[in-house]
Amino acid sequence: MGLFRRRSRTPVERLMAAAGLPTAGGEVPVRDVVMDVVRRNRRVAAVLGVVEELLAEEGAAAEVAYDFIEDLQNAASHGTDGLLTVEELLPLRGPRTVEAWETVDRFWATVVAWCDETGVELEPAETLGAVENPALRSIMWTTCRSLPDGRRVRLSEVVRYELAVGVPMVGIGHRQTE
Repeated sequence: MGLFRRRSRTPVERLMAAAGLPTAGGEVPVRDVVMDVVRRNRRVAAVLGVVEELLAEEGAAAEVAYDFIEDLQNAASHGTDGLLTVEELLPLRGPRTVEAWETVDRFWATVVAWCDETGVELEPAETLGAVENPALRSIMWTTCRSLPDGRRVRLSEVVRYELAVGVPMVGIGHRQTE
């Protein structure tokens, strides 16, 4: 047995390594990994391979994978020049990632339907383009989703939905699970 034993990487560090981001300084927020990947990172297939592995695990690893998928879908939904699109990401997913992807997609679609049914007004998606600060953009683009009809649904509408109906999206780290 050696004098030094290497500790295993956390789920976020595994994503960072697959994306080619330095891990020596510790973890960065998942959204920062997503923003690096969605900016046409050549390693997107490797990162999605790690997501596939994380989904096979339980607990925190799967939650990180769901967080990554949700943030990736949201960032890609904006159709911004220089960012990968949802269509470019779809063929790179493994079977577990497809299932998780569809779970996240269904949840956000349910939130949009609830907003429409209850009269919650959704803002235009085009206002996202005005955000110039990269740090703020990273937060905004990963916590809201642009819709094909030109509107956007934000995390605040997701929280309103969850409070109104009492049904959080299971498996997502930033929401309580039962």
